[in-house]
Amino acid sequence: MNKKIYHFTTKDNPKLNEVGGKAKALIETTNADFPVPTGFALSVEFFNNWLQEIKDSNEWSKLIFNVTREQCEVVKSKAAQLMFNEQQKVALEKALREFESGTIFAVRSSSPEEDLEGTSFAGMYETLLGVTTQRLERAIASAFSSCFDFRVMKYKRQNNINLENTCIAVIVQRQIASDASGVGFSLNPNNNCYDEVMINASFGLGESIVSGIVTPDTYVVDSVKNEIIEKKIGDKLTALWLKDNGSTIQKDNINSKEQALTDKQILELS
Repeated sequence: MNKKIYHFTTKDNPKLNEVGGKAKALIETTNADFPVPTGFALSVEFFNNWLQEIKDSNEWSKLIFNVTREQCEVVKSKAAQLMFNEQQKVALEKALREFESGTIFAVRSSSPEEDLEGTSFAGMYETLLGVTTQRLERAIASAFSSCFDFRVMKYKRQNNINLENTCIAVIVQRQIASDASGVGFSLNPNNNCYDEVMINASFGLGESIVSGIVTPDTYVVDSVKNEIIEKKIGDKLTALWLKDNGSTIQKDNINSKEQALTDKQILELS
């Protein structure tokens, strides 16, 4: 099982169909010396026995014949209850040895189909935040099961993607208890300008942005002149924070009108 788990520091350069787009990018950025929080990818191969069990089932046969919300939920629920075999347990325990006791994790899907040309699965798969080691197996099973979500299955059928090839990899990564977080674009998606960087940022964890809980700040930087050319302070009335016990909590922001990032941080990030 040595190639079923890839640490971000691996020099093996796994293929997209082994670890999916997210994990491959995290491995590449780690090896390019970006400050990526440590983690590893459970490859598609790691889940071979789970996939086989699902695809050998009557529930899967019914789903393939007729993709309905109800049938997807049946298969998804079955997948979420799957348990690690001894090989999987040993491999995961070995991978966790590089982390300190009490480390909190984010568990995310990494689909081999997610970044294919002409398709976008953004937001369809499950991300679990604030996961303790004790809850890790159930969180991994939950992320794995999201590849059978009705939205995913329906989208694949609409785009003529073969459902029989359904598979997933899963990322396990040390979660940062961030003061601020967000999304950065190396070109401005609003005008397709390659000389402008656009950053969305808010307080707390980034999930509040991607789930639409808040309207984040928007900063635009002229990357040639290294100057901030636009700032819009968003309505950041609430934020999601990581708790010491591994769970998350949503709280009101008392400083919602302040910038989530300082000007210095914006330019440094750009």
